[in-house]
Amino acid sequence: MKLQLNRFLIMVKRSLKQPVNLAMLLTLVVLAVIYRQIPAVEKSLYVPVAILCEDQSPDMQDVAKELVEMNSIFHFYLVDSRDAMYEDIADKKANSGFVIPEGFYDRVTDASADVKIILYTSPSSLFPSLCRDEFFNVLFKKIALQNAKKMAEDQETFAGLDTSSVTSELDKTYDYFQSSTEIFRVEDSTGGVYNELTREEKTDIPIRKLSGLFIFAAAMIGIATYLKDAEERLYTRLRGSERQIMRMYHIISAVLPMAVISIPVILITEGGNPLTLIAHILLYTLACIAYSLLFSLVLRSSAVYQKVLPLVLTLAIILGGVIFDVTQFEKSMKIISMLFPPYYF
Repeated sequence: MKLQLNRFLIMVKRSLKQPVNLAMLLTLVVLAVIYRQIPAVEKSLYVPVAILCEDQSPDMQDVAKELVEMNSIFHFYLVDSRDAMYEDIADKKANSGFVIPEGFYDRVTDASADVKIILYTSPSSLFPSLCRDEFFNVLFKKIALQNAKKMAEDQETFAGLDTSSVTSELDKTYDYFQSSTEIFRVEDSTGGVYNELTREEKTDIPIRKLSGLFIFAAAMIGIATYLKDAEERLYTRLRGSERQIMRMYHIISAVLPMAVISIPVILITEGGNPLTLIAHILLYTLACIAYSLLFSLVLRSSAVYQKVLPLVLTLAIILGGVIFDVTQFEKSMKIISMLFPPYYF
């Protein structure tokens, strides 16, 4: 056991002395320091949303007017036809679009009515669910509250009585739920808080993707070192099982420093639950180890492996999401991207 531990420690020291591994470690540390020094800045948001109000009733026209004039992270504007809406969404002039069909207000309380609000979006639409929240918030204020007051006034229980106190309570209750920041608060998926028409954010540095790439590269470089040593007959006196252990030592000793340093670096730049992150990195590291082992079983020649390695790492950079957003790839490209571990990190 002591012999195996000594062998592993020697491998770790050897890995840390390799210029490539050392450069990757220092890159992650430097990027984390740079990220901490970048001040958060407020950026204006402009998310245009088209509205087609085919319902000519005064109440629905008021809803459309209020949406256009309101302060929001969404900029609502009116269009004259569905064709104009489709064209704006296709040209990305509009993020999404709402259609208020003719007769909607007259049948809004009829659950079986086929007259319904239509929301049009595209694959490039931003925050479509938040857009719905904003739209129906205004719509509810106009329709639901008004109908609730009307129902209260029509009740026989209140016949001949002053219902102003009832409608006043409805106003207060609705205003509380509408205005409370504890109940309704708009946040984006990265945790940034929207403040009216602006949001705070930092310059985006793909540190997580770089960490995933470096862990993968370290595993592949570990195999390259093993194959080179094996061809130089450093392990000829070892039994088959011992050679396999040495192969694993080469990979783990190269990957371990990269995986360990990635934990504080990602926590500093992204935050999150440390235990979840550690589990994620552990699973990803095991996948990279398995991937590199498979490569070493297919390509047993050090000379061939050295020629293939630059190609694999280049494709991992391009298709792993470090430079390009893989979610925007076509289906065939996404399938190819899935062949490289950085895609999943």
